[in-house]
Amino acid sequence: MDSPATRIATPSDAAAISGLLSAFDGEALSPQDLAQRMEQAQDLETVFLGELDGLLAGLLVLRTVPTISAAEEWAEITELYVEPASRRKGVGKALIEAALAHARHHGCTEIHLLVDPQNTTAISFYEAVGFRQDCGEMLQDLQGRV
Repeated sequence: MDSPATRIATPSDAAAISGLLSAFDGEALSPQDLAQRMEQAQDLETVFLGELDGLLAGLLVLRTVPTISAAEEWAEITELYVEPASRRKGVGKALIEAALAHARHHGCTEIHLLVDPQNTTAISFYEAVGFRQDCGEMLQDLQGRV
C-alpha cells in the first residue's frame, strides 16, 4: 500500500467531487453545476483530493476568510470526507496537513471547523491532528426549515 497523496482539485474533477459529497452529505450539485461553483469560488475555497494506491479516497474543502476585524486571514474546513474503505490509512491526516500548509502559505493564522458534538470519532481524529474544542455554534435557517 502506497502512502496517501493529496492534490488540489480542478473543475475537471467535478464528477468525482460530486460523488464524494453525495456519499458524505447525501446530496451534491450536479458535476456541471459543481464545476461552475468551483470556478466562482476559486478565490475563497480550495478543494483537496486524497488518493490512496492511485484511487480517489477523500476530499477536504478549505475556505480562506478575509476579515476586517484583524490583519490576518483565517481558514475554515467546510468539508472533510474519507471513503469508508480508506479510513485509518492516513488519508484524513494527509488532507489536514495539505490544508494546514495551504492556509499558512496564504497568511492564515487559524483554521476553524464545525463538527457534530455527538460525532466522537471525528472529534477524536481532529484532536489527534492538533485541533481543540473552542465554542459552540448557533444557526438560523433563512429558508424556514427546522
